[in-house]
Amino acid sequence: MEIDLLENLHELSNTVKKIQLEKYSISQLIHIHNYYCIDDFKDSESYVFQNDVLNADDRKINFILKNFDKAIDTNCSNKIDLDQYSIDDRFEISYSTNDKVKAVSKLYTIKHQFPKDDDLFKCYWLKHFIKECKQIVENIRSIIEQPDEPINISASQMINNQFKYDDFKDLLLVEELEKRIAIEAVEYKTRIDELWQTYTFDPTYFDTFISGDLYNVFLNAIYERIKPLNDFEINKYLTLSVNQFKTHTPTKRAETFKRIYQATYWYPNKMEYKENEHDDKYAMHVWKHYTNHFHLFKEASENMLQDFKKGLIGNGRKQEVIEKPKAKAKSKHQSFTYINNLTGQTQLTDLMNALKRKKLIENSTDLKDFRKAFSGEAIDKPITWTGNISELSYFIKQLHNELKLVENLKQQQWAVTTNCFIQVNGKPFERSKFRGQKVPSTSKNIDSTLNTLK
Repeated sequence: MEIDLLENLHELSNTVKKIQLEKYSISQLIHIHNYYCIDDFKDSESYVFQNDVLNADDRKINFILKNFDKAIDTNCSNKIDLDQYSIDDRFEISYSTNDKVKAVSKLYTIKHQFPKDDDLFKCYWLKHFIKECKQIVENIRSIIEQPDEPINISASQMINNQFKYDDFKDLLLVEELEKRIAIEAVEYKTRIDELWQTYTFDPTYFDTFISGDLYNVFLNAIYERIKPLNDFEINKYLTLSVNQFKTHTPTKRAETFKRIYQATYWYPNKMEYKENEHDDKYAMHVWKHYTNHFHLFKEASENMLQDFKKGLIGNGRKQEVIEKPKAKAKSKHQSFTYINNLTGQTQLTDLMNALKRKKLIENSTDLKDFRKAFSGEAIDKPITWTGNISELSYFIKQLHNELKLVENLKQQQWAVTTNCFIQVNGKPFERSKFRGQKVPSTSKNIDSTLNTLK
């Protein structure tokens, strides 16, 4: 029976992604090598293999390469440091095959192995097997004339490390957002597909991710990007980025995102975009949640530009901004004073959005009004607190007494609270009612909002 080399290679590429050594016997590891005829794929002079690869569908070849790249990058899903083992160390095995049995566990009789310890032997086997995988990948890429080494940055590394600036240095803010979302979409789908016993698809995952983790990464990324720039470059970068939020709206970019997602999925292999109902449906599911939170990123960018124009950020910050605001004699404490007021405006934005997400303040709260409540100056409009009084009491106690994230008001914190916060019905809180309030059941939610200021 003639072996279909490409089908065999395709099946092997799926197998190598997850060969967890603790679940495999030595006989099973031997069988992988023999069953898939691995030597056939390593022969760079094989006309038959060259011909099969050259006549194969591009998508199939790229899928095979993607599987092998993942296997090489993760040591076939084993958390083992293979650098401690040398390919030149003694590694030997001899065995006989019993063709009369079908069970893999009885198919091979081990006559000699070194190292004799099974666990150590498996580690050396993996070291040699990864080397063979690299040879297969190199052989395929030489046939189709792709670069020998793929760019070794996984999607999870880019998100978890938050800032791989070189990967985004030529992008304005909206394009960077789209790329980051595509990376997380690929990574999440990979977890669901490959670890289906551990993960189940959560339809609300991207709603939480985009409004939470991604939003925080986005804010930090802006600051890190403008750090090395002069004021002219900062103004140009922020102005162009703010304008891009007008031209790159979710409605206009939906079709483009399908292509970005597909290109990210096949990365580092280049693929021509082809419509795929399943992939496009998943991409649009992710895009729907991005659309719902687009305004958060747009507003943050606009605020950043305004902060720059006011001299709050940049290399040429105005002297009057840097100087500590002087308290007015008639009304010493009109609002809270955030201890990081000069450089922590982004954290205040994070706090406001966190309180909105936890439904503790009105969703229509304006950023400038919220920042004013923590400026140490007279406020223009109080913040509407939509939680109950015990939640507001706990919020202020943690903010002022425990965490000391605002300046000490010397027993005037409740007077300032009644000045800065009002009830849903528009009436002020009574200062005396804050006394004796118990810790609310939602205290952990409030703690998580305050983490944004640390």
